[in-house]
Amino acid sequence: MKLQNNKTRPGFTLIELLVVIAIIAILAAMLLPALAKAKSKAQQIACLNNMKQWGLADSMYVDDSNQVFPWPRYQVSSTQQQDNPTWGDVQTFYNLGKGNDVWCNALPSYVAGQPLYKYVLDPVGFSSTKSIFTCPTAVSQGILTADIPISHGYMKASARPLFNYAMNSKSLANEGANAILKTGMVMHPSAFVLFSEVRNRSDEKPFNGTSANQIDLATPHCYTTRFSARHSGGGDITFSDGHAAIFKYAHVVDTDGKDPGNYDINWDCSGITVP
Repeated sequence: MKLQNNKTRPGFTLIELLVVIAIIAILAAMLLPALAKAKSKAQQIACLNNMKQWGLADSMYVDDSNQVFPWPRYQVSSTQQQDNPTWGDVQTFYNLGKGNDVWCNALPSYVAGQPLYKYVLDPVGFSSTKSIFTCPTAVSQGILTADIPISHGYMKASARPLFNYAMNSKSLANEGANAILKTGMVMHPSAFVLFSEVRNRSDEKPFNGTSANQIDLATPHCYTTRFSARHSGGGDITFSDGHAAIFKYAHVVDTDGKDPGNYDINWDCSGITVP
């Protein structure tokens, strides 16, 4: 008859536990940057998909509108309303039957989205809920405290729509008039900027504009001074032929914050460099 051995096997020593913990910490330190990079890439892909949706929506809109593009902003005299329309403005314009041909109201329904005026009852949700209007990277970065005052960015979600994407406002820059833009006026559809990502933080780098431009944030219309490079130094652009791509900041904006005149990115419909 075999006797049972009651001796217990010794556990880990303190040194062995510390070694295991150290190994786990090293592995975690090696893995976290890769996970962060993967998350950033996924956010950028989701953002690029949004930009393609805006291009698709525009293509369908112009076909229904005699080849006329939507407006890049509310056509009112007040600069404040054009750059930073409040939710009250959005509601007022809608009640008056104005602004329905602005891109943010005219296009979303073509891709199963909600027009801007329908967010009046849920203004904070406009900036935080996943939708065609929101870039995941911009949402995760959040709002810079210094940018909240009306005198410095006016990044207040409850007060006004905070745009992550914006429509090109320089399409007729070389014609000196606020004429209606039609598809036939676009010289190079594959190079003409229709939408771009727009800056949401004044501390975003790189940035080549002036200090005044630095606080022009989350506006519904854009140009080089408002182009965002939040995706690892680059940002997404949608062109009038419907395709979208990411570009490094230096390719879109020159050292003075202006149009560098590259052949593949036209801010003016005629293809001429915007002054």
